[in-house]
Amino acid sequence: MNIAAVTESIRTAENVRMTPDTVARVAWATIATPGDTRVGQLIGHLGAEQALHETLNGTRTTVAGVNVDSLRASMLQEYSAAKVTDTIAEAHELGWELLTPAHPSWPPYVSSLGSGEPFALWVRGNSTVLGARTVVLTGTRNATRYGRHVTIDLASGLAERGYVIASGTSQGIDTAALMSACASAGTPIAVLLGGEDWADPSTSSGWLSDVAEHGAVISELPLGRSSWHFGRGRQLLAALGTKTVIVEAEHDSSALSVATTALGLGRPCGAVPGLAMSASSAGCHRLIRDFGAQLVATIDDVDDLT
Repeated sequence: MNIAAVTESIRTAENVRMTPDTVARVAWATIATPGDTRVGQLIGHLGAEQALHETLNGTRTTVAGVNVDSLRASMLQEYSAAKVTDTIAEAHELGWELLTPAHPSWPPYVSSLGSGEPFALWVRGNSTVLGARTVVLTGTRNATRYGRHVTIDLASGLAERGYVIASGTSQGIDTAALMSACASAGTPIAVLLGGEDWADPSTSSGWLSDVAEHGAVISELPLGRSSWHFGRGRQLLAALGTKTVIVEAEHDSSALSVATTALGLGRPCGAVPGLAMSASSAGCHRLIRDFGAQLVATIDDVDDLT
């Protein structure tokens, strides 16, 4: 079944109208690793539909510098028209909105990822918030009382100033940031960093349901895919923010990759200092000392990040 047939099948069975480009992007999301730059280059050169056709049915070995033979060998094993149809149908039935770069709510900042831009995004909640002024607040899972206090203070204060608060869904700094934004009548964005079953947040986590009610929960993974590198999720999180602040993190905390990605994208980045000998703040001190992150002690400091 080709993309045109899948498109017609969805229209007939679910009364959902989608362009071939959208369906092709869903297909890519079911077979390729999120952020695969080879696929991104191919889509940029041929468009999503033609890139998929060339990969699955073509004979060319190289296109736009991409080894299509190599892609073809792995993608043919993964592709299923039925899987694409089911993915679209289930997301629609469960109330998840499907976004592609052609959608008016597509977050403009993720284009900075270039050929690593997402193929598509699934959103629960208000997708229009994805283009707003957004501060990413994130950090360690092992948050101290100090870290939680600072996170709650920053999230609530920034929400009052009209910022959207984005974070991952890990315990610790992430959940404190998102729950504080909800409690402050702010607008939170939760980015599923991989592995979660996102089919229905209300059944897996009540606070995720609150996030979707006040703002949005987003995933780059379609329903049924649970294998994803957390590093990619952090890259997407950094790309969504206009500013990033690491509140508390150990010296080798994975949260530091959000900051370094943001800095690499040319986004303002700050870090909250802690006690000089505190292991929980060693990562923040490292970001300020070695990577050029700006020191953040107050809400005004976040406002002034440039």
